[in-house]
Amino acid sequence: MKKFLPLLLLTVLLLTACGAGAQPPSGGAVTPGVSAPSQRESVTPRPSQGAPTPAGSATPTNPPPSPTPFPYLAPAWFRDASLYLIFVRSFADSNGDGVGDLNGIREHLDYLQELGVDTLWLMPIYPSPSSHGYDVTDYTAVNPQYGTLEDLQGLVEAVHARNMRLILDFVPSHLSSDHPFFQDAYANPDSPYSDWFVWTNKAHTQYAGFAGSASMPRFNHYNPEVVRYLSEAALFWLDLDGDGDYTDGVDGFRVDNATFPPAEFFYALRHAVKEANPDALLLGEAWVTSPSDLGHFFENQFDALFDFPLYALLEGNQNFNADGLLAGKSSPALLNVLFQDEAKSYPPEGIAVRFVSNHDTNRVATEVEGDPARERLAIAFLAALPGPPLVYYGEEIGMYGQKGGPPYWDNYRREPMDWYAAEKGPGQTTWFRPPDDWNKPDDGISVEEEDANAASLLNFYRRVLKLRREMPVLRSGEMQILSLEVGGPGPWGMLRGAGDEAVLALFNFGTEAQEMTIPEFPFGTDSLTDLLSGESFPAAQEGEPYTLTLPPGGAVWLAMTP
Repeated sequence: MKKFLPLLLLTVLLLTACGAGAQPPSGGAVTPGVSAPSQRESVTPRPSQGAPTPAGSATPTNPPPSPTPFPYLAPAWFRDASLYLIFVRSFADSNGDGVGDLNGIREHLDYLQELGVDTLWLMPIYPSPSSHGYDVTDYTAVNPQYGTLEDLQGLVEAVHARNMRLILDFVPSHLSSDHPFFQDAYANPDSPYSDWFVWTNKAHTQYAGFAGSASMPRFNHYNPEVVRYLSEAALFWLDLDGDGDYTDGVDGFRVDNATFPPAEFFYALRHAVKEANPDALLLGEAWVTSPSDLGHFFENQFDALFDFPLYALLEGNQNFNADGLLAGKSSPALLNVLFQDEAKSYPPEGIAVRFVSNHDTNRVATEVEGDPARERLAIAFLAALPGPPLVYYGEEIGMYGQKGGPPYWDNYRREPMDWYAAEKGPGQTTWFRPPDDWNKPDDGISVEEEDANAASLLNFYRRVLKLRREMPVLRSGEMQILSLEVGGPGPWGMLRGAGDEAVLALFNFGTEAQEMTIPEFPFGTDSLTDLLSGESFPAAQEGEPYTLTLPPGGAVWLAMTP
């Protein structure tokens, strides 16, 4: 019998609802249902004993635990990581049904390893009534469209055999209204699951939902049974074969919507996960754009957080295009302020994940209106920064996408990965092909069209990520923001490392070619090489001025020529 580790119990007041309560969609009441069996023994919930506690009336029985910041350090392996986000449904299809699956990912590990990524993040793989999967109906099973638990085990083993890692999307904020626990509790205050959700009326027919959605009811995270249920579900995936060894399963979790559950919940989740496997990753999605606000989520909650403040500066509004620094619509001087604020707000142990697009944003190619220089600038900038860079599947080939209207909405940001020029062939997914999709056959954007082209975006990504993997200074070296003398808006630069182990990274975010001067060059060398292009630059004298010009959207990584 598998032994689950003890959890910290939460004993603070019940969460109260904010705003109007959600109601089930019109067309019928929620009816109790029976969950589909998991592929191996599911986590057994422990319902309340006796009469349920009415919403809003719970009282603490013990003081909540006092958090100690960072009782567990972030896993060292993630500090060196390059992360790749996969929407399983869209990535690769192994059985010809048009839907991506786990075996499809396994069949493309050569591609991913050649790209230079080493950590795979899979969007939710659980049973769900939706295409996106963030409304979970079973936390310890695999969506049958994606495969089986055994398929996931095989994928994890294949990933680990390549010295790569795999993390799962974990969704503790809310679940599906089709989940049997919620269906049992709906309109039934006497249900053993009555206190598991955030009700807004005594009849339990109205409730708080994620983003106001009736299909995604919120959990009541102040109920210790909910904490136990979710924490044990996380442990399930760390130990896929159920043998009690929590180091042979997945390597951790990207935790969805970390801004809603209370900090006390994440203290307990972190305790459970780290007690089982201190090397497991907890990567939080806290969508806030102030470094000081984001920094709070590091405190005994997460090893790493997505750098939403940097994203907001680079890309602007995730639903609009060409309104951020990457498109030349802001001042790079704001980077100086941002990084100074981050240094004050983030603890040294905390890891910031840098990104320019994900499944909830318009794609970077659309954001920069197809400008190939700025598509390259994006990854060159991210990969030169401390902290793991994130690549959203298809970003490396320049796939387009932005949020559409009903009924498909974000599906336009999550279109099938383009493996072939004709968008047909082994492994190609076809589940979403509306007439107004963004990516078309023979548009020059596919792995087939770019693979052998040395000048392609795909091969630029490969070069950048290979350099980051092979040069420790780009992963762990100190970062110093350069003071530049410039003739106009746009230039910005940083120094990674020092001496003969240093890279000088210079960028022009502006819309015009710009001359820039480094008043005191940080090292001397007879010849400089741009690592990104292989181009040679004139000699530099340490401590002397050095001038060069970059085109709009230009980027160089200067290093001593061997």
